[in-house]
Amino acid sequence: MGTVQYNEEGVAERQWTYQTCTEFGFYQTCEDATCPFSGMLTLQIDTKLCPKLFGISQHSLPARIAFTNTYYGGDNPHMHRILYVNGGIDPWKELSVVEDRTKGGQEAQTIFIQDTAHCADMMSRRVTDRWSLRKARQQTISMIIIYKTYNML
Repeated sequence: MGTVQYNEEGVAERQWTYQTCTEFGFYQTCEDATCPFSGMLTLQIDTKLCPKLFGISQHSLPARIAFTNTYYGGDNPHMHRILYVNGGIDPWKELSVVEDRTKGGQEAQTIFIQDTAHCADMMSRRVTDRWSLRKARQQTISMIIIYKTYNML
């Protein structure tokens, strides 16, 4: 902890943790009595990581989150030609756009895959993939083709 030495192992997780500490504040907790991990995944444990790993005070987090939300538009992001793909059993969908938006010059399409989890649409195809996942991948490709054909990228 507290190191800045480069180590390939866990580098993505460290970057995600840094971004969570400096921009999001969206920690995955499991404090409910019915949770099998209760006591191990608490908000207190997560917020203590920020100062230990990066020297970032947990008290600065609300201001950092407010800045990020203001900069990117929070629940009403200013966007143009964006495709949001979410899964029905993805805990991150709560922080995403899940309905098409076309007001005020904004353009965002959504694909909602009812029976998949986080990033399933980005993984390699498998024979066992559900039909809804295969369909979503095809819809994504179609949107990219449309954007590219009309020079929208």
